[in-house]
Amino acid sequence: MSMVSSKDFANWLKLQFDQLESGVSLTREDINQLTGRQGFSLVFINDIHYELMQHGIAFVTDTYRQHFYMVKVQDNPWRDELENAGHQQTFSNIISINMSR
Repeated sequence: MSMVSSKDFANWLKLQFDQLESGVSLTREDINQLTGRQGFSLVFINDIHYELMQHGIAFVTDTYRQHFYMVKVQDNPWRDELENAGHQQTFSNIISINMSR
């Protein structure tokens, strides 16, 4: 089995899982198996993320770089969310919010 490039893997992920609203998770072993690699670097993950972000999908990892997550990115500004939830007073900065507790 030949090794798959980050671009090809990103395209495969998009084709397989683009319809899922909740996204998917993969382990390091999953990626090695699916791409035919024995190992990979953070640059490989960054390249996958770059390719997917062009379609509004993020590919991120946990702190230990053992689990990876493909999730759709929402263009949902935080101010709009707070206004919709009726929290207009929380537009102050974080220091004043913490001091009021």
